[in-house]
Amino acid sequence: MAKLNVTVACGEYDRTRALIAGRVQAEGADLNVLNISNAWARHQRMLMHEEFDVCELSTSSFLLARDEGREFVGLPVFPYRMFRHGYVWCSAKAAIRTPADLRGKRIGVGMYQITTAIWVRGFLQHDYGLRPEDLVWVTELPELVPLRGALRAAIEPLPPGRSCEEMLLSGELDAYIAVEGTPLGFRANPAVHRLFPDYRAVEMEYFRRTRCFPIMHTLVVRRRLLDAHPWLAVSLVDAFRASKREALAQASFPRASSLAWYSTYQDAERELLGDDPYPYNWADTRHVIDAICAYSHEQGIVGRRFAPEELFASSTLDYPEKGGQQGGRIQRDA
Repeated sequence: MAKLNVTVACGEYDRTRALIAGRVQAEGADLNVLNISNAWARHQRMLMHEEFDVCELSTSSFLLARDEGREFVGLPVFPYRMFRHGYVWCSAKAAIRTPADLRGKRIGVGMYQITTAIWVRGFLQHDYGLRPEDLVWVTELPELVPLRGALRAAIEPLPPGRSCEEMLLSGELDAYIAVEGTPLGFRANPAVHRLFPDYRAVEMEYFRRTRCFPIMHTLVVRRRLLDAHPWLAVSLVDAFRASKREALAQASFPRASSLAWYSTYQDAERELLGDDPYPYNWADTRHVIDAICAYSHEQGIVGRRFAPEELFASSTLDYPEKGGQQGGRIQRDA
């Protein structure tokens, strides 16, 4: 029987490289894996044109798409996670030292709906009593998907030609939620500081308390494809698990990184997060999906609170991950 041609769009990480390179394949499928690490472009192409059969998609955008009736089905494959306490920056002029000091302040963000901002608003509200409507949200880009919930927060667009980073440096913004890394202009700059200077300790305490390693992106499949080929859900999960296992095996080699104390960092993370900080299964991740479903609804991003199970392929919900293919061979189409 001929294999099913499937186009997959994802970013390049250690855990996806084996798939991108073709060293890992999905049983019954001929995968055309597109390395699109520009997340904005990848999400836009999937949301606006459905260019891909399978896509690594912003979890917030996935929820918004489902809320407007789009036919995307999630798989318990989460290629991108990130703790977010270390990404909240403050202007020195704003005299912000604690989360409570953000009350009434203007905070910049790429879009109100981005997954990063949902997680930040979630911990600000639930851990520090600061609701989204207690701040003014200044957005840099138009919302990728129309917001469908009951927004209570004030949202202002950034002035044309300006950026959140430059406005934070000038003191025109009081705070800013970055997405990745330390912005170049922020390094050793007394004009800005992190809301949580010892953010790693804060994030570790957050994980111990909540068991949440925040999920940023979720693998989604077009429903029409899964309806026609139900076996594909498990096949894709197996393939992404195999690619991740290769990355974990390579990372265990002491000389895998140029970092001088790589094994020290790795041992510290393993002690807290376990041997695999990126579980691709339902049992270890449902509580994280449930948290972002709750935050998305209470922040007015979506119109209703989703039950996590309704978002994902049912065949993957009781499909365990034990380091090898589970449940025997995949039953292909008759």
